[in-house]
Formats: sequence, C-alpha cells, structure tokens
Amino acid sequence: MRYTYRSRVRYSEVDGEQNMTIDSILNYLQDTATFHGEDCGCSLNRNIEMGCAWIVADLQLHIYRYPRFNDHIRVNTWPIAFRGMIGYRQFSIETEEGETLVVCNSVWIFMDMKSQKPMKVPAEQLEAYGSNPELKLTEDMGSRKVRMPEAGEARPSFRIQESHLDTNHHVNNVQYVRLAAKYLPAEWKTAHLRVEYKKQAHLDDEVFPRTVQKDGKWYVSLDSAEGEAYFTAEFSGN
Repeated sequence: MRYTYRSRVRYSEVDGEQNMTIDSILNYLQDTATFHGEDCGCSLNRNIEMGCAWIVADLQLHIYRYPRFNDHIRVNTWPIAFRGMIGYRQFSIETEEGETLVVCNSVWIFMDMKSQKPMKVPAEQLEAYGSNPELKLTEDMGSRKVRMPEAGEARPSFRIQESHLDTNHHVNNVQYVRLAAKYLPAEWKTAHLRVEYKKQAHLDDEVFPRTVQKDGKWYVSLDSAEGEAYFTAEFSGN
C-alpha cells in the first residue's frame, strides 16, 4: 500500500512565480519517506541505534505541473522491491482532487555507517515496509546513470558548510540538487531531473563544479579536488 502525507504548499516553499521550488519538491519526498519509516517502526533513531542508514543512490523525477502556493497536496510513497542491500522506492505528488503533479523513482542503499559499506536489509524492515510491485510507475523515467558530457565550463570552487549536512554528517541529497540548480539560467524551468549520488561530501570538503549545456539539457557535476564526482545531474526542460 501507499504511505501518504498531506500538506498545504507554504509561501516559504515557492519561487517568485508562486511555483514550488525543485528543492522543496525533493524535501517533501525525502520527508515523506522518513515519516513512512517513523510510522512503520523503522524510525531514524532506531536506525541510529543499529548503526545503519538508508542512503539514496539515484533518482529520476518528472514534473507534470509544479505545485503552487496554497495548493492542498498529497505526497505518496511506496517501496516496489528490495534486493539484498537495495531498496527501490517510488513517489507521487497529487492534488486533493487526484491530479498527478510529480512522480519520482529512486534507489536506496542500506548502509552500515561505521564500516561505510552496504549491508543486507534486515528482515524486520522488509516486513515493516512491505513491497508493492503492482504499483510500479508506468512512466519512462530514464536511465539511472547520468553520463556527464566531456569538457564544459569549470565554475569557482566552494567548501561544504554545516548548513549542507544532515544527521548522517554528510551533504544531504536535496542540498546537492540545490547547489547544482544555481548554475541553471534564471528563466530555466526543469521538467525532468535525473541525479546520481556517487561519493559522500563532508564538512569543509572543497567542491569543484562543472557545467555543460548539450542537446537542450543542462548537466552539472560536483567534483572532489581529485576529480571524482560527488554528484551528477541532468536537468531537462519541457
């Protein structure tokens, strides 16, 4: 079954045109997945006690229409499968009238936070979450892998600050998207987003952004000083 969180789009979540920002959309998805865990017995604190955490590996987001200020929305999430240390979770955002605004596919890795290695999902979590393959999205969400084009423009580096971190003490997955999106043109409106999280960035790490515009899309890579990507994204418009 689907887990649902209801909300009303706040003034603090929208842009100058009263559309919800893309990082606010992703925050809703992240929060709803977290609330799902809280309400089914797989809480944040329970995972901390176990020394483990769910870490997102990649996601693909389609925006049919941006939620707008004062809209009453339902944010839905459901796991479709678990395989070993991997969980496959999908999302949708709908109006209370049932109009689908946003859909998202995501892959999560269950991590031993001490060893920083993937671990098999415990049976108690498999039972608590359940799986719903019959609810799998029919939309073509695109490849999980984001292939960054060659060359592009190197942007000024910056350092990771405390405001970028989450309870796992590395950069939160929504923060990566927010940091990458600032390189898009001011008039750009993302309709499709594919992101891949490749390496964890921590406090004071220096990040070297690179951007490429190709075939009507924008690509952003946030790299380490050694040239390894922390994060890559493909932003597509309408």
